[in-house]
Amino acid sequence: MDLDTTTLAYRHAFEAYMRKGTPIGLTLKQARPTTHYIWRTRSDGKVRPSHAANHGKIFAWDSPPPTGHPGEDYGCRCTAEPYTPKTNERINITLSGISDAGSRWSSRDFVHHYFNGRGRGVTVRQTGHLSSIVAKYRQIVIDNPARLPKQIALKAREKKNGSFSDNFYETYKMTDVVFSIGNTTIGGAFSGNSSEKNGILSISGKIGFYLTDEFADPLDIGVEVIDPGRTIYENIHRPLEDRIRQRINRSIFDQIRSNKQDRLGIHTGDPYPITDDWSGRFEGQIYADASESSFG
Repeated sequence: MDLDTTTLAYRHAFEAYMRKGTPIGLTLKQARPTTHYIWRTRSDGKVRPSHAANHGKIFAWDSPPPTGHPGEDYGCRCTAEPYTPKTNERINITLSGISDAGSRWSSRDFVHHYFNGRGRGVTVRQTGHLSSIVAKYRQIVIDNPARLPKQIALKAREKKNGSFSDNFYETYKMTDVVFSIGNTTIGGAFSGNSSEKNGILSISGKIGFYLTDEFADPLDIGVEVIDPGRTIYENIHRPLEDRIRQRINRSIFDQIRSNKQDRLGIHTGDPYPITDDWSGRFEGQIYADASESSFG
């Protein structure tokens, strides 16, 4: 970028330099195309020792060394060579605690628990489907640089040096993996630490995941996934036939004595929660400058 010496700010700075020897601010003398620079001296006998000690070292524009930036000290002939850090960016996320605890439930098993489980909740691992659900979630969210890794990177850059944390959650369609679980909410929270050196952030931390869902609509599952004739018979017609048979065989005296109203109809079950949780860790290196980053 060419220096614009016609600005009022530069003219005032130049007058101060001529009258008092006040150095012209580096921001008025050159552009800052990068976040960091390499200090370069003239490498001759006129270089002051404190500046010679800076030669070849990398500094950040927003964190000047004790000497100030090159050219800021009176009579300084040193220059700032733009520095762009190089790294193989990565945010590696590993998961743990996702093993299943039993054989896989079929849709009929989910329906059976609806009618016989009395609302008792189950974990996804108990149904044998946690590993497959997490595998699909990983494909959508964890291995996608624009999703969870980007959120981690954004929070790390806010601190640069220090701790950071955030929460996340969203509803995902998992019917192609486990129809009975369907649309389920998966979320969690992460926390970690970051440290910046020469424009590179090193990050590490932990993640906690949770899953919440509810099974409350067995007819859709019975008709769409498993044998509809048997499902409807087992869960609707057979209970209805038993109810009718009991009503016909019961004496009028028994009905009066019990003082109960016998209701014909479908025997419904109890909705039940489906939940689970697992954990993870992350580590990696990213550019501090989001515009240079694939996690920007």
